[in-house]
Amino acid sequence: MKKLIRGVLGWLASVAVVFNRMFNKGDAAANPAGKGTGNEARPRRRLVDGVDADRFTRLCVVLAIGFVSLLGAVLIAVSLHSGGRRIPLAEEDAGSAAPSGRLTISFGGNIMPSQDMVDAALTDSGYQFHNALSELSEVMAADITVAGLCGQVDAYGKEKNAGGFDRNKNYPDALASAVSELGVQHIFGANQHAFANGYDAMCATVTNLHMHSMSMIGLTTTDPQKINARVVRVNGVSVGLAGYNCADSKDYDALTDEQKTYIAQTLPNADEIAERAAGDIARLKSSGAEFIVVCITWGGRGTVAKSELMKQTAPKLAQAGADVIVGYGPCVTLDAEILTREENGVSKECYVFYSLGCLFGDNTYSGSQKSSDTQKNISEEEKKKISKINAAMKRSMTVTLSVARGKNGTVSVESAGYSPIYIIRNAGQGEENAHLKYMAVPAAKYVSAEERPAIFADDAQWKGCKEAFTAICAIADKTDGRLVLRQYDQGEETVSDPADGKI
Repeated sequence: MKKLIRGVLGWLASVAVVFNRMFNKGDAAANPAGKGTGNEARPRRRLVDGVDADRFTRLCVVLAIGFVSLLGAVLIAVSLHSGGRRIPLAEEDAGSAAPSGRLTISFGGNIMPSQDMVDAALTDSGYQFHNALSELSEVMAADITVAGLCGQVDAYGKEKNAGGFDRNKNYPDALASAVSELGVQHIFGANQHAFANGYDAMCATVTNLHMHSMSMIGLTTTDPQKINARVVRVNGVSVGLAGYNCADSKDYDALTDEQKTYIAQTLPNADEIAERAAGDIARLKSSGAEFIVVCITWGGRGTVAKSELMKQTAPKLAQAGADVIVGYGPCVTLDAEILTREENGVSKECYVFYSLGCLFGDNTYSGSQKSSDTQKNISEEEKKKISKINAAMKRSMTVTLSVARGKNGTVSVESAGYSPIYIIRNAGQGEENAHLKYMAVPAAKYVSAEERPAIFADDAQWKGCKEAFTAICAIADKTDGRLVLRQYDQGEETVSDPADGKI
């Protein structure tokens, strides 16, 4: 390139010399030595005789400048296409695609399939749970999605020793694949079942979930100081995710002191839970989080109403800065409510869901430990309680929150919708169609049909779906209409007031 430039400049210099000679009228005097010898210098015959020298010179200068300008443009273009810096599109179109400041967050209950559900998912080509879970994609779709997990996933590799919640809590890897296809991005796994097969099984589970593009909340395999340090940024809004377990278990007690630090474990005490959460929330906010989600395991099977621990802990978590609290542990759906707090002179709301129930499972409650050991002398009152709990464990709820940044700059919940979930148990399916035996479906999609939808094997199942729908709507009604029912009409989603869909 430098040689080219030097060549062009040299050519221009040569042209200047030629111009000078062409218009040099005193060139005869340049050779005075020949005077009087017969060799006198004679006037040269010029090619431009009769042409105005000044006008011609100016014309040539203009042409030369034009040529040099054209050459410069060519050289610049070559430079740009040969490694020169190109202005990025983001800088070229600055401000044309500003973040919306809005996003949606969906929450589902615990995933804990029974041994019968795991067996039913086994086909000639291996385990497949897609049929059982596919309809949940309609209610779980969101920018950020969270669901719970009780147990491990493929803890021993190659789906060895796969089992259900009621056996060894080691689910096939195919379950994680199906859950990921629903769009679930984050799994809350801090509970009393996290170490059912030991510490190594927990580590394998976290790795397997990562392989399916899902992260873990409340557990870690790396730095214990960063268990609850995850901040997710969507559409210009930063959401902090934290999770805790306050339910003790023999599996946790069997861990070493070091291993225990890899789960966000707290004592079942409202003050201790709140103190731990306050520190994590402060760190999340220092990392840019503007909206805080706290998941917590604070109950077990048989919990059919808010416990004192829940009642005491929820307000403290809200005061600590939580914007959403999602409870796990009970396999039934419990109350939802909205708490308020003052933050920097602004009133903020905290949505509390004490338990979303079991998103995918088929577990049963056999009563208190004493009665389950003997199965004798169970009172009629106890039998009714067991029947009520088992009915409640067949339904759950998903929640989708629309979150937005307000004019004052704060991020809060703009609207909230819920979907009752029912797990169909087609007990009559033959062995060749065992994978159709269990299906989790949004109840609102089917309750208003004039005739029994084909997805139900009999009227009893359809009735169970309707009962689940009614029970979940009754829970949502306690929020004074703040939770809006998401209905479905032949697969097309609509939104209505909770009372509109009542049966």
